[in-house]
Amino acid sequence: MELIDKTVELRGSQVLNMHSYHAIIWQRRIMAFATLLAWIGVVLLVAALATTQWATIDFLNTEYQPVHVDLGVWGEYRTLNNFKKITVEWIPHFPAPPENILRLADTNLKHFYRSQAFLGCIGAVILLCTNVLAIYTFYHHRYMYKRMVAALYLVVVMCIFGAIEILSSSINEWNTAVARNGEFDYEAGKKMGYSTRLAQGAIFTSLVACLAFAFGSHKQKGEHAATAELEIEDREYHIGR
Repeated sequence: MELIDKTVELRGSQVLNMHSYHAIIWQRRIMAFATLLAWIGVVLLVAALATTQWATIDFLNTEYQPVHVDLGVWGEYRTLNNFKKITVEWIPHFPAPPENILRLADTNLKHFYRSQAFLGCIGAVILLCTNVLAIYTFYHHRYMYKRMVAALYLVVVMCIFGAIEILSSSINEWNTAVARNGEFDYEAGKKMGYSTRLAQGAIFTSLVACLAFAFGSHKQKGEHAATAELEIEDREYHIGR
């Protein structure tokens, strides 16, 4: 509690403007809550990347056998029902989809999977680093640090959103020749799974954190500054002789 009082509530600071002080306290409380949400977002994103429920697709193959696919970042589970037994098979996407799976026999498909994995992983790394930087801003109050945090959270949002969109687009690259109808639309049998919802939850938490730090990053200047510490840290740097 003492740490929260010092970093969030600014207890013990020299107050310059009481109105600004009360405003900045509420802003810092919101930023602290948003940072907590962003840490939850890390868990959500890692869970999404580790599971294979980004999308589920159901279709009939050329032998009229029901096929169910649970699609993930690193591979997919294919469930085939030949009316005698149900077979579940793990199909990896790396280093490339197996050539013996005709549905995935597209030379461009591996680039979709690689791009999705890259965006998902880089988004998780940036989110983790940004959360650490967000905590740093509660000890070092310069406004530019908060704006940097807000910008990085926005980058995370774009990375995760891009991963979701690439996955959706990759389904359109599947070979339709293995389906019952050569013009079969896999999108018709697609449903977004809980992994995608987890990733969307990470987007939400990052967006909330982005807005919280963006609105809490205004410069503390002169007599309008909340405390002396904030005013000193937000002074201009003059580099010269």
